[in-house]
Amino acid sequence: MKFKLIVSRLLVAAALATGVSLPSMSVAATPAVIFIVDTEAVFAQSKVGQSIRTQFEDQAKKLQAEGKKTEDAIQADAKKLSEERALLSPEDLQKKFQALQKREAEFQQSMQRKGQSLQLGLQRANSKVEAALRPIFAEVLRERGGTVLFDQTVVLAGGADLDISGEVLKRLNEKLTTVEVKPMTAEELAAAQKSGQ
Repeated sequence: MKFKLIVSRLLVAAALATGVSLPSMSVAATPAVIFIVDTEAVFAQSKVGQSIRTQFEDQAKKLQAEGKKTEDAIQADAKKLSEERALLSPEDLQKKFQALQKREAEFQQSMQRKGQSLQLGLQRANSKVEAALRPIFAEVLRERGGTVLFDQTVVLAGGADLDISGEVLKRLNEKLTTVEVKPMTAEELAAAQKSGQ
C-alpha cells in the first residue's frame, strides 16, 4: 500500500513540475506489486531438494564404481593380451585385439547411456518439484497481494524486504519431502532421444 502511495505522489509531483494534467487514475492503472523468490536456495534447503541430491550422488557413485570395475577388467585383459602376443598367431592376435576394442566401445556406450539415463531421471525428479512449487508461488503471491513474482537471479539490486523465499520453503517442506530419482529405462531414454531430435 505504501508503494502505491509513493508512486501516486511521484506522479502528481512530476505532473505539477511539468505543467501536465494528470489523467484520472483508474483501477487498471494500479502499479504492479512485486515479490522475489530465490528458487535455487529454496530447492537446495528444502527436504525434497536435499533428498534428490543425496539420491543422485549415491547413484552416480555406484555408476562410477561399476565403470571403474569394468574398465580395470578391460585393462587387465589388454595387459594379458600384450604379454601373450608372442605366443599367438597374427590372425588370433588380431581377432583378440578387435574383440577387446569392441568390448571397450560397448562399455563406453553403455556408461554413456547409463549416465544420460541418470541425468534425465534427475531432471524428471526436479520437474516434479517445480510442479509442486508453482501453486505455492501463486498461493503466497495471492495472500500477500502480489501481482508479479521474480526469481532472485534477475534482480540486480535490493528487494530483501520483498523476498518470500522463507514462506515458499516452509510450504514446500510441508507439501513434499521426497521424490524418487529413478534413472530412465532404455525405452524411456530412446523415446526422449527421439523426441529431442
